[in-house]
Amino acid sequence: MPGNFTASETLNMLRVIFEKHRNERVCVVGTICTGKSTLFTQLPEYNCEDLDDALWPNLPKEAAAHLNELNKPPWTAENGSEIHKIISTYGRVKPGRPLFGTTILCCEAVVYLDIPDALLMKHCKKRGDSFDFAKKYKEAIESDWNAHKVKGGKTFYYLTVTE
Repeated sequence: MPGNFTASETLNMLRVIFEKHRNERVCVVGTICTGKSTLFTQLPEYNCEDLDDALWPNLPKEAAAHLNELNKPPWTAENGSEIHKIISTYGRVKPGRPLFGTTILCCEAVVYLDIPDALLMKHCKKRGDSFDFAKKYKEAIESDWNAHKVKGGKTFYYLTVTE
């Protein structure tokens, strides 16, 4: 199911995926400024969760403070590894409640929302976020995606957002 999709088409593809995996754990991942929050809010019928909302209440104060420090520009591979470790320790995907975030957690299906660099740059500029940070985050997510694909055991969907 790879392909380039408008926002409307992406929503429709997510609905198809969520229906297919209705009682399973689904992670929807993408870098910052990909449009995850926008998509998330347009799918209320699927009881989607935002990673931040699912994660932060479960974090001990020390882990929360450490995560806050790590999750600032500039992006480094070491910070990314530590972020992934914290999120994997405290984050959970619930069956039938797709989780939108930046990290692949224990789940049966993963949707990767890719975004072309030119559009990512436009979104970052609009939001006042660092394109370099977003790009490096994207590269880390892609690396994690590829590692999970090698391991197998999940269904993978790759969608490129075009607007």
